[in-house]
Amino acid sequence: YDAYLKAMLATGFRLPKENILLSIGSYKEKVEMMPSVRRIFESGFKLFATPGTADFIQEHGIDVTALEADKAREGYSLEEYLSSNKIDLYINLPSKNSFRRPATYVSNGYRSRRMAIDFSVPLITNVKCAKMFIEAMARFSMDKWEIESVDYITSHRTTVLPGLVNITALLPGGDGFEQATRAAICGGFTMLGISAHGADAFATTGDQSVSKVKSAGRGHAHTDYVVEIAATEANPAAAAALSADAPILYVSFDRSHPVHVDKYSAVSEHFKAWPQNSTVITNASGNDLATMLLLASLFSRQIHVTDVRTPEDLDLIDLSRARGLCATCDVSVYALFADRLPAIEGLQSNVQPLWSRLPAIDCFTVGTLPAQAAKAAGVKDVNPATLGYQLVLPLLYTAVSEGRLTSTDVVERFCNAPRRIFGLPEQPDTYVEIHRDRLVRIPPKSDDAKWFPDILAKPAHCAVHRVVMRGKTLLLDGMFYDQGLAPVGRDLCHVLRTMSSGPSGKQFAQPPAMAAGALSVKTAAEARPTVHARKSSLAMSPAVVPAIEVDTIDEVDAVSAGLDVQPLAVDETALVTRIERPLPESRLADVMARHGNQNPFYMKHVLSVRQFTREDLHLLFAVAQEMRTVVQRSGMLPLLTGRVMAAVFYEPSSRTSSSFQTAMLRLGGQVFTANSESSSVAKGETLEDTVRTFGSYADIITLRHPQPGSVQGAARFANIPVLNAGDGIGEHPSQAMLDTFTIREELGTVNGLTITLVGDLKNGRTVHSLARVLSQYKNVTLNYVSPASLAMPESIKRDVALRAPYVEQHEFTELTDAVLAKTDVLYVTRVQKERFDNEEDYERTRSAFVIDNEVMRKCKRNMIVMHPLPRVTEIAPEVDTDQRAAYFRQMQYGMFVRMALLALVLCRNF
Repeated sequence: YDAYLKAMLATGFRLPKENILLSIGSYKEKVEMMPSVRRIFESGFKLFATPGTADFIQEHGIDVTALEADKAREGYSLEEYLSSNKIDLYINLPSKNSFRRPATYVSNGYRSRRMAIDFSVPLITNVKCAKMFIEAMARFSMDKWEIESVDYITSHRTTVLPGLVNITALLPGGDGFEQATRAAICGGFTMLGISAHGADAFATTGDQSVSKVKSAGRGHAHTDYVVEIAATEANPAAAAALSADAPILYVSFDRSHPVHVDKYSAVSEHFKAWPQNSTVITNASGNDLATMLLLASLFSRQIHVTDVRTPEDLDLIDLSRARGLCATCDVSVYALFADRLPAIEGLQSNVQPLWSRLPAIDCFTVGTLPAQAAKAAGVKDVNPATLGYQLVLPLLYTAVSEGRLTSTDVVERFCNAPRRIFGLPEQPDTYVEIHRDRLVRIPPKSDDAKWFPDILAKPAHCAVHRVVMRGKTLLLDGMFYDQGLAPVGRDLCHVLRTMSSGPSGKQFAQPPAMAAGALSVKTAAEARPTVHARKSSLAMSPAVVPAIEVDTIDEVDAVSAGLDVQPLAVDETALVTRIERPLPESRLADVMARHGNQNPFYMKHVLSVRQFTREDLHLLFAVAQEMRTVVQRSGMLPLLTGRVMAAVFYEPSSRTSSSFQTAMLRLGGQVFTANSESSSVAKGETLEDTVRTFGSYADIITLRHPQPGSVQGAARFANIPVLNAGDGIGEHPSQAMLDTFTIREELGTVNGLTITLVGDLKNGRTVHSLARVLSQYKNVTLNYVSPASLAMPESIKRDVALRAPYVEQHEFTELTDAVLAKTDVLYVTRVQKERFDNEEDYERTRSAFVIDNEVMRKCKRNMIVMHPLPRVTEIAPEVDTDQRAAYFRQMQYGMFVRMALLALVLCRNF
């Protein structure tokens, strides 16, 4: 359903918002459409209909407004509603009138369809398409689907990054929490450390201010966040008491902000009171930084220095590390590109020295520089907490293209290192897709263009294409994907791990290198730690997450920059970490809900198709469709983890045995097999004892036996469900189920079809079961084509006639052109040699019917050929390439049906 709806949307088809108009011609299609009409009504849409359709719908208790085509009352004109675009979707199903009409005759239905096209009203004119679209739309309105990589093709170079972390985000003022976190999402950031200081005089210093910030974030944050608390000379004890709610202590020496620390003795008091394993951040520089590092050493504290702007401070931090102090630091991205910013004292001259000391930098941040630059440029009427996020990746990947950075450096400093240093939790199913070669277009009147005008003069590349957080797409091509989705950000204060300095930045900050460990790139003159040491670090640290390069060309970038590219013998163990794209969960619970949460298969033996009604089979088929979707997306669905199936086959089997075993494995279960040669049957053990034995080991038994009725007899002695996988010439219920599912999937319905069964109908258990299943559908015609000696048993024909007197049954001894011309499904079976008493009888009938290209030319263009397989000579190999040959697709459908059958038998609900 999601694929169908996405395909429709890709053509420009618009989803209806409120009003849907229905005009259904034939009575048959009115009946067929009623469940779908009820579905859209229950989904909240307002229904309109032409008079005849409206009467029929109202008879079924659904509220609908009738619109008239001719002489309409005021306000009830079909023409008026279509011409004024009051209708969002028009479903018009014309009646198939076989009477000849004058060439000049124009029906009301045609006029209304023509108007829908003229006024760009979405129009559907096919009943199957209408049902499919309504079901897809109803599911979409309940649970908006994810956009996946299979939904689009792009020519851009795509890189997948983990969600980025900004550890010192400016404290939003007033009601700006949602606005600030939306801006962060637009830049690819999914986690923020909310700084204790705002652009105004506000700071989190005590219980009330911390509570105020948390209240502002609760229900309004689009990113995950952790709140920091500001150190003052008066709050050492109060700050320590709040460490559970604000687990990061921010010691500010910024004299321009009202809330800061002047006395070093106050810092000592904070170090004494603050919990040992909780984080301390400072923005100290110069002499203040030297004193902070000394105090941290005396109190055996790990300390993080934020917003480092001078090479001297970096050298001092590096020296402290060499003496054994656990000190880490971060630099604002904009300090590395300050030569492109409006003049701020001292910044431009430090750009190159900072780049030269890149190995000493642990983390990147957005920092306070955007707010300071906006203030210096006189920019007004902006929220300082929103500035800078959307320009970070374009600037960094400009440096990547110039050979100054790699994707690995970006991921390490904006994701791995912040999480490691501050004990931030992992965000499952969270990632950012970027288009590295896509031009970033910043509107000239945007807030970022006001404080960073150089971005307009020198356009950058690297656009954020998609941001996914906990499996939900939040941002797609610059727009929030689901406008109705409530903010999903969480307060992380209670889930922080113990802080750790981890490897220093030197171990990760390398000369430009291939992301994900593919190449090592370094200049000949540089004597830095080798890439092999870095590879070992990656292998030892599971927290390190590489960027996934969908189209990596860093080698070309590096060569163009004049660097020496050397190959690396990659240790596979170093590359085990991956960013996994989330897969949508199965909708099995929805399927069960639509069927009243009643499971007629649960813990039942499946011995004959006569056990189950048409509604039961439709539940099975609906679950099989979901199984198909899950297998195609993720390969398995662990519903039966810990369950064991015994596959007991006393007759040779390839497809049925393999299909059941594969179905069990794809559902997370396990299988053991047995046959007449490997089991105690060879010693004379009875079938009943074998079933009792396997019932002690397994949760379900799949049994095939050559004697008709043997499986039913054995099931009486089993204390677990038994599935009949074929009992001689008796029945094969799962094959009949998958055959019916195949017909529905290939042709859309079983009702009204002509199905021709060809071959050994006497001994073919598959056709016995299939005929009984098909008798549950309306207006089905069954043609039995076989040699006289292999005709369909009278008991089967009598059973079909009793169950469904409206099903037509015809017998033929030849496959005539007239039969072929009317056939929708040509079901071919082999003549079973093992069922004959002598070789002569078999040879006389084995090639009675052969389907080849000559036969196929006499068939309909939209029919299908099926076969339970194995085939011998009854279908020529030349038919395999015909698109109507469905027998190999039929095998795959069988796995989905058997997955559904096993799940329904062993699971009461999903």
